[in-house]
Parts: sequence; structure tokens; C-alpha cells
Amino acid sequence: MEIRFRADIQPLTEGTSMWSHERQSKILEKLLTEGKVLTVQIADLFNVSRETIRRDLLELENNGSLKRVHGGAVPAGRNIPPEPRFSDRLVASTNAKRAIGRAAMQLIEPDSTLFIDAGTTTLAFAQELVLANIPLRILTNSIEIAQLTAPPDHIDTLLLGGTPHTDVPATYGELTLSEIDRFLADIAVLSPVAFHATRGASDFELHEAEVARKMVTCSKTCILLCHSDKISQESRVTICRPEEVDHLVTDTQTPSTFTLPRGKVHFAVELN
Repeated sequence: MEIRFRADIQPLTEGTSMWSHERQSKILEKLLTEGKVLTVQIADLFNVSRETIRRDLLELENNGSLKRVHGGAVPAGRNIPPEPRFSDRLVASTNAKRAIGRAAMQLIEPDSTLFIDAGTTTLAFAQELVLANIPLRILTNSIEIAQLTAPPDHIDTLLLGGTPHTDVPATYGELTLSEIDRFLADIAVLSPVAFHATRGASDFELHEAEVARKMVTCSKTCILLCHSDKISQESRVTICRPEEVDHLVTDTQTPSTFTLPRGKVHFAVELN
């Protein structure tokens, strides 16, 4: 099968107009480096109204990414470590990720349509899909997953259009979100940065969380792939609530008492 690449629209630059997700991502970057943002300053920076910035801050606060204060916003008050580089994550916890990928494969029925987001654990899962030799349709923003799953005849792969990222080999942005919105998948398979029993799944980067959240919205079932280091942790931007998760696949280092409000937790055993 061929990967179908799609042209993207170049984003507008600062000082003219920007997509809301780009603006919000830059707000979070400034907040991370400066410790506080002022509504009037960022309104001038992006050449938009203060009301537009207030709406951005309200949405980011609702996502748990910051706390609004008079005249601007400050960090949400939690110690959120930055996410390691994608290249570093590729070589971390590889045995656990392979085990999680194998266990998650058991939840996939033939002829299913899957959204798969970009991540090192979802990449391990995609490798299992190739080996399983069952007919599937895959919609992904991950360039590596698309390249991996496109050649086998039993998988029909679509690479979602969008703006390529410099660190994670994947597409993001308004075009990616609009393409996801065109489909209804059977399953969204996601690998978040963190999963917390009360806050749910979250990512460090806003553009990654937006893609994952849209995939959940456009799917009948949600499967999260999380090795134990991500369990009971929080990151900057919420993807979905715990009650929206149907299956959580993790490794055996996660406490066996860990549960979901309505979904099922699966513990993957590493092979010797």
C-alpha cells in the first residue's frame, strides 16, 4: 500500500494572525521560560485583542495547563518536568514497550479502523500490527508508523496531513485536526506522556495533546499505552478524562490495584 501524503497550508506568522493552537503553544513556552505571562504583552506580541488572549488563557486553564491571575497567568502550581527528546525515548524501556504493544494487539479485531498517534510506545504497537497479518485500516500522524505499516498488503494506511515537527517525526496543526475530524474510527490508540487517576491522560506539548484529544473524540473506543513510569503522573495539557478510557495497557511495574472508572487495565508481561 502507498502512503498518501497531503499538502499543508503554511501557518501565518507572529505579528499578523495565528491559529489558536499555535498561539496557545507559544503562550505555554513563554510561561515555561518566564514564569508568568501578561495579557497585554502577549496580545501585542500576537497582534490580537486582549479578549482573544483571555479566551486562550481560559481554555489553557480548563486544560490544567496554567492558572489565570489578574492581568495574565502563572504556572498551574505542579512540578511538570519537560518531556525527553524523541530520540532518547526511542531507546528507553524498550522491553516494556514491546510487551505493551503485544498485549494491546490482543484488543484489536480484524477489519478495524485505528487512529494511532505519534509516540515510541505506539510505534512498538504498530510493529505488532505488521506481524499480526490481520486486515486493518490505520490513520496516523506519525511518519514512522505510516512508513512501517504502508508496505504490508493487509494494512491500508493513511498519513494525516499537517505541519511536520522538528523533534517528533509527525504532523500537527489545524490541517491535521481537520483531517481527523473527517473520520470515525473504531479505536484510538494513544501513548500519552502521563496518566493520572483523577486528571486522566496528558501531554507536555499542546499540539500533541490536541491531536490525541481529537482522535479520542472521533473514535468509538479509546486505548492508552502507558509504561509504568507514566502512571500516576501529570503533564501540562489534558487529553482525556479517566472515564473516557476504555483500556489502559501498562507493564507489571504498575501497581495491580490501579483501576479505571469504567475501563479495564491490562498488565503486559515482558518476555525473557
